[in-house]
Amino acid sequence: MSFPVDFGILQIGLILLILVAVALLVSALVKMRRVGPRVLLGRGAGGVALLVVAVLLLWVATLMQTYLGLSGEIRAAHVVVREVSGEDHQLEVDLTLYGDDDHSERREKFRVQGDLWVLQANIVELEPWVNALGFHSGYKVTRLYGQRLDGVATTQNQIFLNGDDADFFADMSDGAWWTSPFVRSAYGNAVIGTPGEYDVYISRDAIKARAPGS
Repeated sequence: MSFPVDFGILQIGLILLILVAVALLVSALVKMRRVGPRVLLGRGAGGVALLVVAVLLLWVATLMQTYLGLSGEIRAAHVVVREVSGEDHQLEVDLTLYGDDDHSERREKFRVQGDLWVLQANIVELEPWVNALGFHSGYKVTRLYGQRLDGVATTQNQIFLNGDDADFFADMSDGAWWTSPFVRSAYGNAVIGTPGEYDVYISRDAIKARAPGS
């Protein structure tokens, strides 16, 4: 998984905090030569704490750049699914993935094996206090595949929509950064539907499908 950096006002503010923290540390070290090490308990300790918090928050912001912001229920996709005439267990999926200011909208057609369609997303839910600082939980639609009503396994490989997501689950398994105090939960979630037309929504805890306008 790649984590591109896209600096905005929030990231610039965190960098300024880092510079302030470094200035406090340097000032404390210079003053320590004159008045002794006690100054490190005040100005120096404050500088270290500010530096650690700012660096960690900047790191979280960088990691989240690959995800679409999730501040509530988001309409993530639109699907139109039809059975393929004359062929058993075959669906044609017209999929539109919506974007935002940093992600372009995409529309593609796929042939999926099965009687049901499945759309999967990875969701990263941040802690409320991190949301309060201006960061948003995020999601990324990752896979499309089909299922048969009779329970027989399909032979078609799953379709990756935004690149391989193996790193996401490897990091989640290793506890690399999907842990407190910043991340409340990180997981994959899927919606399963019959042929038809749907709007697909993603919230902090689920991906769901509804008829347009409902």
